[in-house]
Amino acid sequence: MAAAVDAGEGAAGALEQFCTLAKSAGGSRAVGDIVQQALNAKRVFVFGELLAEPNVRALKSTDQANQLRLLEIFAYGTYSDYKKEASSLPPLTPPQKTKLRQLSLVSLARKASVVPYDAIGEALEVTEQRDLEDLVIETVYAGLVAGKMDQMAREFKVSRASGRDVKPDDVGAMADALTAWADRADAVAEQLEENKVQAKALRDARKGDAAALQAKIEDIKNSLQQDDSAAMDVDRPKRRAKRSRAPFKGGV
Repeated sequence: MAAAVDAGEGAAGALEQFCTLAKSAGGSRAVGDIVQQALNAKRVFVFGELLAEPNVRALKSTDQANQLRLLEIFAYGTYSDYKKEASSLPPLTPPQKTKLRQLSLVSLARKASVVPYDAIGEALEVTEQRDLEDLVIETVYAGLVAGKMDQMAREFKVSRASGRDVKPDDVGAMADALTAWADRADAVAEQLEENKVQAKALRDARKGDAAALQAKIEDIKNSLQQDDSAAMDVDRPKRRAKRSRAPFKGGV
């Protein structure tokens, strides 16, 4: 029988202990027991590292192969996947049933920003609305999803959903998707930089136009002032001449 892992350990610490136990476990049954402990652990929701352990992978060719398959469903699958293969898999303990339903809700929340109650009930095989809402609340408290339940509209509005383990076969496609995303991000960054350069050039051109316009206004103002001064200088001699031609009316 494998040693038990402290239930109070954090998720990462507990998973690390399960991996350590799996490395040193003697025999497939002991490894199968470790798998069961991991699936029952309340705070462990990712299983990729445990699945990668050679002793765990080796279960495939033993009488504990169904434990390996169950672990794979918890890592990548859903409650519906389990139900399809239930006849060939170990029965779920109550904690395992709750956890697999929670993980299934995570998968739903990662696919849509709004998940109808009907879709949740069908995927998790929960018929009563109260039970369904309790399950959503437990999943939120577990830190797996975040959002708001709308009881009137009968839907769960998702604001965040945790990641799940990735199938090895899906890593290539995920890498391609990330590469495509990075290429699009680079293209957007280049376009933004080009727009920045164009905006600066336009701003500088407008500043130049404004300066030229101001200079032209100053030239016109100076020209008008010079014309006024010239007109005043021409008018003064005429007024003096008119005054000199006036008759002298002095008395004798």
